[in-house]
Amino acid sequence: MSYSVSEINGVTLVSIGYKRATADIAKEFKTLLFDLIDNKNVQKMLIDMKEVEFADSSFLGAIVSGLKKITAVKGDIKILGLQPPVRAMFELTRLYKVFEIFDNRDDALKSF
Repeated sequence: MSYSVSEINGVTLVSIGYKRATADIAKEFKTLLFDLIDNKNVQKMLIDMKEVEFADSSFLGAIVSGLKKITAVKGDIKILGLQPPVRAMFELTRLYKVFEIFDNRDDALKSF
């Protein structure tokens, strides 16, 4: 796995280290999100996607699954650092209406 997980001021930051976020890694990413929510009691999560140059619908589906799970425990997931092709996928799938998306980490952290 090429992810890093850290905590900043009570917000769990999940950084994705893959250039291509596809079906190949979607299942392990979903497992990571579910583990953080179920076993680490995370309620505030920021997913940093600045390294990701391409994301497919399977990977976006994993993020949506994480959002469904975290909202069940009154939490939220926000997105940070979308590159133009990934932002286009968020727009195409209308996920920009579901997730708060930030370009600046400090602004994202303050939003919780």
